[in-house]
Amino acid sequence: MPDKERPLKKPPASRPEFTIPNTRELRKQPAQNADPLSTAAFDPSATTLSQPPLPTPPENLLLGFERDTVGQKPDEAEPPQAIELGHGTLLRHVMALGSSGSGKTVLCKAIVEECVLQGIPAICIDPQGDLCSLALATDEPQTLRDKGVDPGLARLYESKADVVVFTPASRKGVAVSADPLNLELSGLEPAEVVRAVTSAATMIVSLLGYKLDSDDGEGLVAVFDRALSDLHQAKRFPRSLEEFAHHLASMDEGQLKPYTKYADAAKIAGACKKLARLDVGARRVLFHEGIPLNIDLLLGKGEHSAALPGKTRVSVIYLNTLSSQEEKEFFVAALVEQLYDWMLKHPSSEPQALFYIDEVAPFIPPVRKPACKDSLSVLFKQARKYGVCCLMATQNPGDVDYKAMAQFGTWGLGRLTTRQDQKKVQPTVKALDPENVESIMEELPALKPGQFMFLCPDEFDDTLRMRTRWLYTQHKTLDEDRIEKLTDERWRERFAGLERAVRGTQLDASASTTVLTGPASDDTDEVDDEGAEPAYGDAAEPLAVGSTPSSRTPRPDDDTGDEAEAEDVPDDVERGMSEEEARAIRQAELEEYARRLAGKPSMTAREFADRLGVGEGKARNLLRELVKEGQAAAFQEGRASVYFARATGLRPDLGLNKPVRVALCTVTKDQAVRIGESLRKTKTLGLVGVDETVESLKLEYRMLLRLEFQEKVTRMILYRLFGQSHEEKLGCVYLHPRSLRVLVYRPSDGMRFEDKPEEHASDVKDLDGVATFVEQPPGDLNFDENEFRQRHDEAVVKQSFKQRFKASPRRIEPVFVPLWRIFMREQGSSNLRIVTIDGLGGKVVDW
Repeated sequence: MPDKERPLKKPPASRPEFTIPNTRELRKQPAQNADPLSTAAFDPSATTLSQPPLPTPPENLLLGFERDTVGQKPDEAEPPQAIELGHGTLLRHVMALGSSGSGKTVLCKAIVEECVLQGIPAICIDPQGDLCSLALATDEPQTLRDKGVDPGLARLYESKADVVVFTPASRKGVAVSADPLNLELSGLEPAEVVRAVTSAATMIVSLLGYKLDSDDGEGLVAVFDRALSDLHQAKRFPRSLEEFAHHLASMDEGQLKPYTKYADAAKIAGACKKLARLDVGARRVLFHEGIPLNIDLLLGKGEHSAALPGKTRVSVIYLNTLSSQEEKEFFVAALVEQLYDWMLKHPSSEPQALFYIDEVAPFIPPVRKPACKDSLSVLFKQARKYGVCCLMATQNPGDVDYKAMAQFGTWGLGRLTTRQDQKKVQPTVKALDPENVESIMEELPALKPGQFMFLCPDEFDDTLRMRTRWLYTQHKTLDEDRIEKLTDERWRERFAGLERAVRGTQLDASASTTVLTGPASDDTDEVDDEGAEPAYGDAAEPLAVGSTPSSRTPRPDDDTGDEAEAEDVPDDVERGMSEEEARAIRQAELEEYARRLAGKPSMTAREFADRLGVGEGKARNLLRELVKEGQAAAFQEGRASVYFARATGLRPDLGLNKPVRVALCTVTKDQAVRIGESLRKTKTLGLVGVDETVESLKLEYRMLLRLEFQEKVTRMILYRLFGQSHEEKLGCVYLHPRSLRVLVYRPSDGMRFEDKPEEHASDVKDLDGVATFVEQPPGDLNFDENEFRQRHDEAVVKQSFKQRFKASPRRIEPVFVPLWRIFMREQGSSNLRIVTIDGLGGKVVDW
């Protein structure tokens, strides 16, 4: 039931009493007036035509238009009806779901654009660069007209929007930093202070690399929570990680003893050392590079926001400048915590801000507990009470915590092709539109890009078939170079002044000397020596990542003829360190460098140098050291050496730059042993034949080629008499990587490969509905790499499929299935026999 203060439901846009605002009834205008310049006033004394006046901001949010019902021809005489939302509906939160290419990001960007027209500022979390183009005005006004959108609204957006791209730990965009202890606890209720302190402790432990749901992680969260609470009670709450680390380092054994009831003393000491290293070296820029994170800054409010009069701020947080998923989760957690505290101090019954994450799944998964999960859950639950609207998108609904999804009242469902994803959304569809759930689910796999089933019970009684409107801005993915160029053109000078005002006329040493990516701005001191490292802190601090010792020993780079960078050689004697302590510090430094390397699937030495802000020779030496220590690996790509961090679990040397789909193994090792015992050979009557014993087992994964297809199937005669003669079906088959034969799976027989098991590909019984596929890093799998390298080209695979079935092949991706290899040894002999069973049902398989 809608809240009492909310307006009553509106009828769907297709109903007769619904009217479209005049500014959007474009197709009813005379053709000769289609060009806005044709109606512009002409000044004979001037040399150019004046622009027509900007339209009045619309009352509602235009998201798209109604599209044709399935099987129904469009009525060309009438323009499609607009689908609009009242801005108050955003307080119930909006979720956009759809597989890659479905148009969910375009739908979300349309909502952001409409919020700008309503004067609602937005904070947009951008994992890949798709949202940065909100800063680029459309260059296709005629296309807007053709798509039924008034170009005047695009000009209105351009006149009202102040889009700024912020880049954590980098000056490619407007640099922004986040210290987890940069909290403003005054004015909060006691319960909220407790929650904020616990969240800060959680973020710190996550940054130290502990799993939050592990025993060590939970214990250390309790330790840091108690320590921070004690400091707050004593009115000495630390303002930074550095202050907190110094406080813990100054405590003796007696002072630490009260905390040992939460965690072992040795583990507390180890965590304190890690914490001390967290705020030095390469990762320090995450906490100190640029303007400190502040919600008023992101919303364009207040004195320290560099706001432009009459403009609405859209802050795009580009996360790809961060090195690891762990750092991204931390930054999102810090931002959400500040947003939550801000809204408690600025309550509103009307929408006052939009918070949008483009791909939310990695930040709030159903099982794993990243640092930002609890903060996001609380925000989704409480935000509507304070005027903060939430907008989320994901291509994997099964990878999002269902409790969080339950907080969203409006759903845009795009194309969902896998049965798993369809099953995940079916309960929501059933709850919102129980009468039409079957027809809605049937349409989801066949939706085209930009088409959605739109469920909004607060506004419409029925589910609407919607096509998203054309954007007022360009829809492009911007890389770091394009972001840097935009920053130089639009934002750098304006926000450099703000950074000086916030931090004082003397910038922090890291801001004045360190530029991880891109050249130094006019507001920073130039570094004469390209190989010089940033001077963090004062000379009395221990040597850490990126610090410069007093003595430097040149080390030649044997890959090139150029003189290499000088190599840091710490002087253990002068620093009073034991060899063990020096080795531990160096290991910590290498871990930090490995984190930077993990920021991308792979890097050349030049790319790694750019990321660190050092010379190429030094970067190459560091990479070699990481390879030697087993933290990185290298491969050749043409004539270049390319490196990747092993910790990512990716295999860029095989072209696997993202997690792969893997069928869960449901046969345990004990079960495999029992199956092996039942399959071993024994002598007949104790005399004839051989006796075997199960010697060992090995779990490995084998690759299948998952091929998606579209197929037109002739219906039965009875159905053809009363309806369509054919029906379109979408599905997938699994092919052997070498023979390209089709996999068939029956519980009684297990896996078999056949040339053409059925007349229609959609009738093949395979792993769909039997196996549960999850995404795993390929580096975690034991699989046949030669088989992967020798797989057929896509063209060959598709041609083979078309020879077997009258269907159109679409996308092909490798997936992996588990197999147990059971090694049987003949008693009294060295002979081994290998039996292979599948990891799904334990049946013998011939691979």
